[in-house]
Amino acid sequence: MRKMKTPLENMRRSRTLNQADMARLLDVTQQTYSKYERGRLVPARDVQERIAAILGASRHDLFPEKLAVSA
Repeated sequence: MRKMKTPLENMRRSRTLNQADMARLLDVTQQTYSKYERGRLVPARDVQERIAAILGASRHDLFPEKLAVSA
């Protein structure tokens, strides 16, 4: 069974970058970047903005915020 690719992974691949390239550009480990891509770790907003700038995308497209349910 194949895993679905995340918007972040799809965008990275379309730019012919690998996870090691992204990690180097962001000054994080490849393991940390991999966690961002798999949704196991949410990057800080400034890191999200750097990722979006590198990939030429909107931060909101790559990291959609969940809508809060009002009580």
